[in-house]
Amino acid sequence: MKNACRIYLLRHGEVIDPKRTFYSQLDVPLSPQGREQSIKVSKRLAEAGIGSIISSDLSRCRFMAEKLSELTGVEPVFTPALREVNFGMWSGLTWEQIEEAYPGAFENRMNDLANFRPPGGENLKDVRERVLPVFVEACTSKCSSVAMIAHGGVNRILMASILEMPLENIFSIDQEHACVNIVDCYPDGIKVVKAINLPANK
Repeated sequence: MKNACRIYLLRHGEVIDPKRTFYSQLDVPLSPQGREQSIKVSKRLAEAGIGSIISSDLSRCRFMAEKLSELTGVEPVFTPALREVNFGMWSGLTWEQIEEAYPGAFENRMNDLANFRPPGGENLKDVRERVLPVFVEACTSKCSSVAMIAHGGVNRILMASILEMPLENIFSIDQEHACVNIVDCYPDGIKVVKAINLPANK
């Protein structure tokens, strides 16, 4: 198989106060560690022949995209379609706060992960519908290498879709801050996963 387009699917760096919080689509800034992680990944990919940079428009992803742009000269494209899962009224709350405000709701979500929709938010199927077209379009890029910078939930959903895994199993796919996933996309539609969750310092 020849002429693959390689997608580097990246997660943003660590955010300030990285607790078990549903940050959702809140624009949470990176921690100093997160900025350092993002710079390391950008330097790592600078020699990969990146011809296109596509990123969530939230600042925790924009930082990495802009650093990679500085190193490659490639102008990034920012899109809200790659934003993290929208948790609606749960946004900004910890697991404990959700359980206190909505007793039993978190357990209900875990029992029906693909379909459960927090009040005012999205379920995983909703997210898949908005993020998968961005990935598919990237796969048809004329560039040999594309950097796509998104979020933990988004990346898990994309990788599950590529691997034809049920959405209920997305937490079987780990996504550390500033990790790198690599997928080769071929013109006949075949997608080959080359790496998952490579840490920023490797």
